[in-house]
Amino acid sequence: MFIQLHLRDSLFSLSLMHTALTLPTTILVIGSVFASVPRELEEAAMIFGCSPFQAFLRIVLPLALPGVASTAIFTFVTSWNEVFAAVILTVRNRTLPAQILTTLGTSPLEYKFAGSFFMLVPAVVFIFFIRKYLFNMWGQITK
Repeated sequence: MFIQLHLRDSLFSLSLMHTALTLPTTILVIGSVFASVPRELEEAAMIFGCSPFQAFLRIVLPLALPGVASTAIFTFVTSWNEVFAAVILTVRNRTLPAQILTTLGTSPLEYKFAGSFFMLVPAVVFIFFIRKYLFNMWGQITK
């Protein structure tokens, strides 16, 4: 279908594929996170003078932020580890995991280990920046 629509080897086709793979799970998790925030808190904020939008920004969003952060990590890791579609859909504009897979496929074992470590770095950096939201979700206090 991507070949017939002339979408092969484009950033748009890869974005569309990653979105199609991660969107259903993301919607389910985010929906349950926002549904778990008590409606009474939002109503109390409106009683004290907040508009519905302000109540969402000041009450609902901070309570749902740990769930949003964990969903972001799950979506990032799912998209980062997706190599099959990236190898099939791209030839010149490959993602880093697809490029490492195709380049290091016949390389010595040491280079494969180095490539695997190199693929770990962006995920670790992403988790480092989002960890404060995860700690809040698990009930730990960060300073």
